[in-house]
Amino acid sequence: MNAKSAVFALVSIRSHPLRRLVNRLPYAPSTVYNAVSQLEEENKVENKKGIINVVEDYPAQKLSEIYVRSLIHGIDPEFITRESTQSIWKSLEDVSTVHDIMKETGYSAVSVKKILTYLKDKGLVVYSKKKPIVAHRDMEHPLNELLKDYLRPEKETRTMRYPGSIPFREIMETPDEVERILYQHINDSFTVKDTGFLVKGNSDRITILESVEKELTNEEIFLKKLFTTDGVGDLCILMIKQKQVDHDKLFELAKDKNVVNVVGCYFDVLNSIDDIIPTPIVKKYLEYEPKKKKTFLSQEKRYGKQGWEDPFEERWNVDLYLDIDVISHGVRSL
Repeated sequence: MNAKSAVFALVSIRSHPLRRLVNRLPYAPSTVYNAVSQLEEENKVENKKGIINVVEDYPAQKLSEIYVRSLIHGIDPEFITRESTQSIWKSLEDVSTVHDIMKETGYSAVSVKKILTYLKDKGLVVYSKKKPIVAHRDMEHPLNELLKDYLRPEKETRTMRYPGSIPFREIMETPDEVERILYQHINDSFTVKDTGFLVKGNSDRITILESVEKELTNEEIFLKKLFTTDGVGDLCILMIKQKQVDHDKLFELAKDKNVVNVVGCYFDVLNSIDDIIPTPIVKKYLEYEPKKKKTFLSQEKRYGKQGWEDPFEERWNVDLYLDIDVISHGVRSL
């Protein structure tokens, strides 16, 4: 392990005064100082009043986890984080033979075999065939999951923005993306849905983070929110007005989920306030058969009904519990 990796490994375990780093590591003082300087330039560590810490952002924190996890599994973190190792590790997503890895990465057969052998010896890679070598990752190894998160290309986060006196945005992402957002926006104002965890930050806008099992399409988000009190009154209306929903895809998804009459009823209710859904779309839902009776927004059942629901319930075969005042406000204000 070189000096730079040794410094990062040590401060990944615990922050250290710069002078103590020099005393604890088996390198010349100038070598340690130079290593710290390089890590600072790479935005991996920072010097706070003489104390060397890992930078508090997602890439540095995730790399810090990889270093510690590598050490506890007897793996050289310098080797595992080399560009060549990571390039070959990433190639195993699509290819598995030495020849194919060479073509994809540009490395020689000797380099590919050397790195694959190390990864295999450390349990990160398994050979399903030895002659010729056919390799794949063992994703049960905890270090592979960390590497997957660290090397995953950063994607643009989809946000739903709401107007109002206290503006906020909602983000629904997988746990690994939520983790990235937490690290990158730790100084912002945010809350993690269903946890009670609310943090005030530098921004007036509040970010609502919701962790979902898999990445959702806009149409899946729409259906998910359609069965929530806040969703029917704002987010679903906002998505329709901003044309974020593909109506053909939504119709197919509604059929698959057996909620065609619920979606159609919701559209019909919205159009009774303001014509925001084209009539042919509503008609398409109305003509679909069969319709099994559904309860729409059962969590509102305890508040009863207001009397306006009868024609919609009869037309769509739904047991309807919507607050029409909330819907009206959403249609007119968003």
